[in-house]
Amino acid sequence: MLSTINAALLAHGQEPVAENDGSLEWRMLAANWPFIVESELEDGNYHFTKEQVEVTTYSTGKFGFDYAYSVPATALYVRNVWEEDASGTSYEVDWCQDSTAVHTDADEGIWIEYVVVPEPSVFTANFVTGIKMVLEAHILRAIKEEYREAESFEQKAMFYLQRARMKSSSSRSKQSIRAGGGSIVEARKRRG
Repeated sequence: MLSTINAALLAHGQEPVAENDGSLEWRMLAANWPFIVESELEDGNYHFTKEQVEVTTYSTGKFGFDYAYSVPATALYVRNVWEEDASGTSYEVDWCQDSTAVHTDADEGIWIEYVVVPEPSVFTANFVTGIKMVLEAHILRAIKEEYREAESFEQKAMFYLQRARMKSSSSRSKQSIRAGGGSIVEARKRRG
């Protein structure tokens, strides 16, 4: 985070900051960092934000569902929920989520795929460039009062963030790993 903030500051002739140094620049950019990054992580389906876990402990469900499985505290939101049978075949289940749990009628445990905010060290280059340009727009608007230039940087940031989204989606397979078998599994199924 700090290196991206300082790169944005240096690009506009500002002095670099130290973490929690009390400067206006640090306070403004650090306060906006979570909103900028988390909103982009919600908009893009980035492979580096995806985690999967099996959840087996449940309580009484809500919203017409029988069971509530706790969502990990690090999860921004849940993307997918499924069950797996003993053979490893997965089945989608009906579900909904509140702030702390996934509610479903599945009683044998579920798998969830959720979005986390990863450490900046795993961000891709285009993602970092886009975030840096959004920070630059904040610098131009809040510190330099250059509103037209800030708008231009926001548009440039969207170009890099869109490239990051496309690259991330192309690096994922078109079919879920858990969605069934490949040619070997299919051959085994045909033999009985």
